[in-house]
Amino acid sequence: MACIEQGIKFPKFKPIIFKDRKGSDVLIRGYDHSKDREKLIEMYESFSPENRCLGLPPSTRIAIENWVDFLASRGFGIVAEIDGKIVGHCVIVPTEDGRKVDLSIFVHQDYHDRGIGQALLKEIIRYAKDMGFEGITLVTERTNTRAVHVYKKLGFKVVNPEHEYDMYLPLK
Repeated sequence: MACIEQGIKFPKFKPIIFKDRKGSDVLIRGYDHSKDREKLIEMYESFSPENRCLGLPPSTRIAIENWVDFLASRGFGIVAEIDGKIVGHCVIVPTEDGRKVDLSIFVHQDYHDRGIGQALLKEIIRYAKDMGFEGITLVTERTNTRAVHVYKKLGFKVVNPEHEYDMYLPLK
């Protein structure tokens, strides 16, 4: 997969399987837009409104399609799958200068508190570090305490606590 605008080529992601807190086998693998697009859109269509963060994922089918297509064209994504069903999605998009990446992650509400989000984050952090990026940025709502706790646990720091939390993880 390549990010055409910055000439960045993303190498293949080595899949992993782990047992979540409920004992299910979870496959974390690279997102394949041509094969996974519809399953990912279905996951986002069933997102509950209270689990949206900063307006994401979008709430209408067309907006979800456009957003998923945008992320696939600009960045690199991985998914968490249980029994062939996509239950989580994590994507990094290089910043304009190509030195850092912006991160987005969503785990379907039916699969929260199972360690899936943390596993996705660990894998995308490792991947971004191996790619040589300087750091990872993200933005979340101040009230998203579950996510903020996990981000901090993995080394992210709040760098701008104004209206939302801008967080940063240095990789070098």
